Amino acid sequence: MGNDIKQEDSQEFVVRIGDRIGPYAIQRKLGSGGMAEVFFAMHETLHRPAAIKVLKPSLASDEVHLQRFMQEARAAASLAHPNIVQVYDVGQDGPIRYIAQEYVPGISLRQYLQQHGAMDFRHAMSVLLQVLAALKKSSGSGIVHRDIKPDNMLITSDGEVKVADFGLARLLLQDDPQLTRAGTTLGTPMYMSPEQLQEDNVDVRSDLYSLGVTMFHILGGQPPFKGETPLALAMQQVQSPPPELKSIRPETPEKLCAVVHKLLSKKPVDRYASPDEVLQELRESRSTDLAECWPDQTIAFPGVSSSAIGPSPISLQVQAQIIEQRKLARRRMRQYFVYALGVAGSLVAGASLGMIFKVAPLLDNSSEFVVAKQKSVEQQFALALISPPDRRAEYWKAVPSYFPPSGPEYSNTNQAYAAKAMLQLARHYLEVGQTQEATKVLKSILADKQSAAHIQAMASVELAAIEQEGGSRAEADKLILSARALQLNERERQILEKHIDRYLK
Repeated sequence: MGNDIKQEDSQEFVVRIGDRIGPYAIQRKLGSGGMAEVFFAMHETLHRPAAIKVLKPSLASDEVHLQRFMQEARAAASLAHPNIVQVYDVGQDGPIRYIAQEYVPGISLRQYLQQHGAMDFRHAMSVLLQVLAALKKSSGSGIVHRDIKPDNMLITSDGEVKVADFGLARLLLQDDPQLTRAGTTLGTPMYMSPEQLQEDNVDVRSDLYSLGVTMFHILGGQPPFKGETPLALAMQQVQSPPPELKSIRPETPEKLCAVVHKLLSKKPVDRYASPDEVLQELRESRSTDLAECWPDQTIAFPGVSSSAIGPSPISLQVQAQIIEQRKLARRRMRQYFVYALGVAGSLVAGASLGMIFKVAPLLDNSSEFVVAKQKSVEQQFALALISPPDRRAEYWKAVPSYFPPSGPEYSNTNQAYAAKAMLQLARHYLEVGQTQEATKVLKSILADKQSAAHIQAMASVELAAIEQEGGSRAEADKLILSARALQLNERERQILEKHIDRYLK
């Protein structure tokens, strides 16, 4: 490391202009957010500009999770495509963990829409085709972006569209205490798919849904769903049909409307199966009413300067804004919390979960913070899904505390949501590096034979991953065998095998 980077204490450090990180000379700060600070830098040998993300120490505090991040981030770096912001390097320099990525002079699609409003159809088609090309490349490499939205799309003055933070949105934030393991509470739910909001299994069709929301915004000048709180917005994504694009912009080509609305189908099975399927249908429809707006080449975007700030601050600045919005949402939650997010799950009888939660107090009595009780267990669970990271454990504990899975208030619904809340609590503990606490919760799930089989199966996989990381492969194998021996339906068994592949292979 060149000029010494000042280390304020054992956990924090300060990067200054003029410092060197690896081969990169820091020239100016571009932005900061919940997970990283971003700097414009120049590779001293190659003389190549780059956007350098310096990860905050909390992200690198767990060595096991850091190793996973490094492996997956390097895989994301292999995504070489003209419509994907290239990751150059992932490395370490002293206390610094950093990611070097392509610096793109331009602005985000969100900024463009704020400045210019709805796009004309030729520019909109250009964006659609280029983002689909990026998704085709990523899905072919087995990577799901999970955060497709205008903030993560960069447009240059000559008409190129590049998807930013490709793979990194999930890979970085998966281990960040700011977000859940699956990345489901990443940012605003405005562009998230129903299955992602419900913490269900996601694949490239989730990215296609998010692209559909983005295209609706591009063409209609506004997203299809609005809400005064993140929860109200999430409810609409899960339950409400989008308005007809034609009713907002009647001159929109019929075929383009049909494609957007198919992308916005609530069920993944009703959407396109892949980006390539969308591209093929668009090409086959080129001679229809899409003919006049079909771009034969990239089209320059008016008002986009090549000197504009590139990709670096996009996700990070938005995250900082979202954190502030969450603080405001917590203060207003009692007033606006009038919807319930429908979260699917098996309903099974049982009573022992209540005993598990009685042994630990819900909240620290010395704190003034209190989780607001909701009208139903479904609402309580939904509130926990969008809870602030530093209070997430309390929110998950509040589900069985306010809606006991045993005693006079017992119901199948309470028991089912209590079990799911416990599983999420364990995952939260893993995310913040509290492995012992996570182990206790997971073992309590396995000890409660009234928990749903698929919950016990997921708990077994999580615990097996912990055992394997601790060197107890034999114990991990026993847990996997016990999970596979449970009575699961076909869909649950498919999800189980995917979890086993993800965490143990």
